[in-house]
Amino acid sequence: MGAWDNGPFDNDEAADFIEDLAQAPDWRTVTRILEHVTKAAGYLEAPEGEMAVAAAAIVAACAGDVAVLPEDQHGLKDALGAPPEGLVRLARAALARVVAPASEIDELWQEGDAHDAWLTHIAGLQTILSASQ
Repeated sequence: MGAWDNGPFDNDEAADFIEDLAQAPDWRTVTRILEHVTKAAGYLEAPEGEMAVAAAAIVAACAGDVAVLPEDQHGLKDALGAPPEGLVRLARAALARVVAPASEIDELWQEGDAHDAWLTHIAGLQTILSASQ
């Protein structure tokens, strides 16, 4: 896992995901990764989990708190607009899947000493998403 911190965009997969999305803003891109993760049976690989956390953070930013986004990406909220119907619920489900058993990203965070801090970020996103439903 190419992570340098425990925030939603502090790893290689998430950083690439938001950069690509900023170049071609489209809710379908966000929806695809969230649907993939929520429908995934069996073991969830870390790259998919990392992108799902980033996608859920983008939904949270556009639905409630732009501060979730990296400062240089705040314009993404204007480019995307409000999340489509049902996307907030889908983002919450994807976050729940990322921290559930059989999730490589959760297992990797458990191996280090920052698991609690990472879970705090996930809980913060869930709180923002819950408030915006």
